[in-house]
Amino acid sequence: MTPFPYVWFWRWRTLEYPGVRAKVPWFGDGVDRSGQACRVVVRGSRNSALLEFEDGYRVITSRAGLRRLR
Repeated sequence: MTPFPYVWFWRWRTLEYPGVRAKVPWFGDGVDRSGQACRVVVRGSRNSALLEFEDGYRVITSRAGLRRLR
């Protein structure tokens, strides 16, 4: 079994404010992590999870953005 069995799938999110619309990377570190391997450290309620990427970056997000690594 690989230590990072998932891959992050979502690429961008759209932020909308009155009169402004911007496409930004999904996570707050500003890095586009689409296609990067990750693992679920802890599963939470409401389909959330604590993810850890190969470089050590951790984030709480929706599990809907995960896909199994092939």
